[in-house]
Amino acid sequence: MTIRSSVLPLLDFEGEVSVANRDRYHPSYVQLVEALIAERKSRDVTQVEVAQRMGTTQSFVSKYERREVLMDVLDYVRYCLAIGVEPVEILAKFSWDLTNLSR
Repeated sequence: MTIRSSVLPLLDFEGEVSVANRDRYHPSYVQLVEALIAERKSRDVTQVEVAQRMGTTQSFVSKYERREVLMDVLDYVRYCLAIGVEPVEILAKFSWDLTNLSR
């Protein structure tokens, strides 16, 4: 795979990094996903159990946790409930870096 072919999927039609791909690497999103993983592990819940409770596959849960797929709000809520935590509890655990959110 060339550098060009590995970068092209990240670009939109104008050659800019797409919002979805850019947001997957935003420090606040990375921190959010890491907090979800830590909470899941602290409760001894497996990815398989999360998937069953969310009505999806373990593979899809893994993609969320590796940030291959951007988690939307509904999936965030489902994930939280699947691990037995209120969604607001996770959000309250860290400060948000709201810089550079504009396109």
